[in-house]
Amino acid sequence: MATVTSTSPTTHNSLLRSSVITGLIIGFVDAIVYHWFVQHVLAGVPLISLYQYIASGALGESAFAGSIATAVLGALFHFIFSILIAGIFILCVDRIPLLRRYLIPGALLYGFGVFIVMNMIVTPLSATPPLPTPTMTELIVVVTDHILIFGLLLGILVRRNFNTGS
Repeated sequence: MATVTSTSPTTHNSLLRSSVITGLIIGFVDAIVYHWFVQHVLAGVPLISLYQYIASGALGESAFAGSIATAVLGALFHFIFSILIAGIFILCVDRIPLLRRYLIPGALLYGFGVFIVMNMIVTPLSATPPLPTPTMTELIVVVTDHILIFGLLLGILVRRNFNTGS
């Protein structure tokens, strides 16, 4: 099994740079796969409404009256959260030898943890209006999205950017 060795920001990309690049990649992939394809194409949710909903975390119901401006703010929030999610994981990989040793399983668990934190802590504490209870299929899709994009993809990107030992 390949392991990832610790890297210092002075010998490789800084934590901030790695977090931003990795966060933008996972944010973009999530925007294409989940926001555009799953939510917009398959479920018929207008993209502007989806990003206004994200902005409503800070603006409340008024986000839906803001047209494209609040949708852009929601997209910005999405990418900021993606960068933070990536940064936390990269910092943990750099500091926790067990996580470096089992990077991909750890990344998959991290993706599930991101789902839990976003849906059980962040969203309920924000100003977003409540959504209807998801169906089992919707729940499986959103959990899978978090595990694969904010977990597996993040783990693969981190593995590629850190020293790997085979």
